[in-house]
Parts: sequence; structure tokens; C-alpha cells
Amino acid sequence: MLAKTNCEKATTKRFRAKLKPYHHYFKKCSKALCVHNGLSRDKVRLGELVTIPDSDLHHIMEFEAMVAISHAIEDIASEVGKGELIATFQDFKNFLPYKAKYMSLADELDAVRVWGCGPVPKNCGNIDFVSAEESRLKRYWLVLFDSEKSRAVLLCRQVNRSSQLKEKKFIGFYSFNPYLVQSIRWRFNLMSCGLSRVISHWERSFPFPDLKMRDIDRMIHQPDVIAV
Repeated sequence: MLAKTNCEKATTKRFRAKLKPYHHYFKKCSKALCVHNGLSRDKVRLGELVTIPDSDLHHIMEFEAMVAISHAIEDIASEVGKGELIATFQDFKNFLPYKAKYMSLADELDAVRVWGCGPVPKNCGNIDFVSAEESRLKRYWLVLFDSEKSRAVLLCRQVNRSSQLKEKKFIGFYSFNPYLVQSIRWRFNLMSCGLSRVISHWERSFPFPDLKMRDIDRMIHQPDVIAV
């Protein structure tokens, strides 16, 4: 394992401070479910239920946990004041409640790029909108901040088929590793070209454990059961 850089250590400290105001999102222990790699490449193992996920580990996360981590990364970006922020909203209508916050961030940062599908929001100042109509891209939830002083990313993929935000479940991780953040940023920005081959390359570069929803639901409702 690579030793943590000074940037990574500083961002971890910032993140913990920024997450505190959002602790109310973690009311139930089922907010995140730790996912461990199994001995076989084709198998994964569900682990313990946790209230706040650990960085650099795959977790099953519900909507509230995703929102809390996303807000903490946005607040880091606001505090640093320089850099690039990328965020996906699946559908641009999900962006509208956060319009004012992102307009403010766009005035402070070098670039703010918002991905989504549907009608592009109007009168949003310096925000760059990227249309992501490809169905595979709509599964992802990404909030990424890249600057010289701090780097952070939350990257998840939806694992159920719910269209209701609060019922969606995702598998993913967050990290402050500068090498990982910059790699994800570079590869994700390439997908703005919309080519299917580029999207396929992205999914091969950042694969997620393959889990069945029935095993996830069983683990959440029966914490003593481990699915293999």
C-alpha cells in the first residue's frame, strides 16, 4: 500500500470536519454495508453494517449517505477556493435544489462541470453542463474535486432499478488519493465525447463488485448473515 501523501492527509482531516454537520443523514446502521473482495475473482463477500463508510473501501450506500459525503466534498471545494469540481446528477432536475450552491461554487473555482440528462438548466452562471444521455452513464454518481491543495472523489454505481432518489442503492467508494482522483477525472472527462468505446474503457478501468440485490437485502435485514 502506498504511503499517504501530505495532500491526502490534509484532505482527510478536512473531510472529517466537513462531514460533521451532515451526521443527521446517518440515522440508521443500514446506511452503508462494507463489501470485501473474496478469494475468487467472481465472488465478493458482504461485511458488517456501518454508520459512516471508511474511505478507499467499497460499500453499499443508500441515498442519504451519498448526499452527506457529496456535501462534505463540495464544502472542501468551497474552502479551498481553487480547482475543478465535477458532479453527476443522473437527471438535471435533481440538480435544481442545489442550483444556488453550485452557482456560488462556480464563481469561486476554476471550473464546475455538472453531468446529467434531460433539459439543461438555464441561467446558471459559470457552470458547465455536460449531457449524458447514454444509459450506462446514468447509473453513476460522481462528485470529484481536484486542486493542488486537496483532492477528493466519491464514485458509485447504482445497483437497483429504483427511479426514486431515496430508494436508490449504490455500490462505490470515496477516496482522497491524489493519483486515483486525477485518473478518474481524466478518464471521466474523456466520456464527454459520448463514444461507446470510451464508456466501455471507463467501466473496465473502474470495475465494481458484482452483487445481487437479494443478498444485499438479506444482509441488511439479517445482520448476522454473511452472503458469499
